[in-house]
Amino acid sequence: MADGSALPKAQITRRLILEAAAALFREKGYAEVSLREIARAANMKTGSLYYHFDSKESLVEEILTLGTQGALSAARAAVEALGSGADPVDKLQAAFTAHARFLLEEEDFASANLKILPQVPPAIRERHVRHDREYGEFLAGLIDEIALSGRLAPEIDGSLLRMLCFGALNWSISWYSPKGRTPVEIADQLMRLVRYGALIASP
Repeated sequence: MADGSALPKAQITRRLILEAAAALFREKGYAEVSLREIARAANMKTGSLYYHFDSKESLVEEILTLGTQGALSAARAAVEALGSGADPVDKLQAAFTAHARFLLEEEDFASANLKILPQVPPAIRERHVRHDREYGEFLAGLIDEIALSGRLAPEIDGSLLRMLCFGALNWSISWYSPKGRTPVEIADQLMRLVRYGALIASP
């Protein structure tokens, strides 16, 4: 966890609970983990945990949101830092790099998402799928910019490319061992697939 010395104590405690829960969900799945077990892993009493989360559902929903919205926020910030006039291919690579960095730094949240999403109550799953769709729309905007710049090969379906990019980013950390590679190196590997398979050389 990042240094939280400047955060209010309640916020630090809440973060510790989320980290403990994400690690347990990642290991055992959603149904097999109780609030009592989460409290014990966070070194606190179950009653104290209820001060921060009134149910397991509210806790897991925040974990799911952190996993998706955190990656989206990181990618958006990286793209915005380049400026609107940047090469759209560079924007896509910046988004890949920021996403890979988030997944490596917040691996428990990212991996917990993939493990528990099929197990959570349908209403929670539906809301999380909407978060995923929002991320997909962000990637679609970047790919549309690439297409408008004349860099997308004419035979490539932009919608399919968006889906492949989103899936590759998420699964790259959960199913593929980074083997010491940095986020930049992981993003470079993914971008090579895009550059050589979907893009044409810049004019």
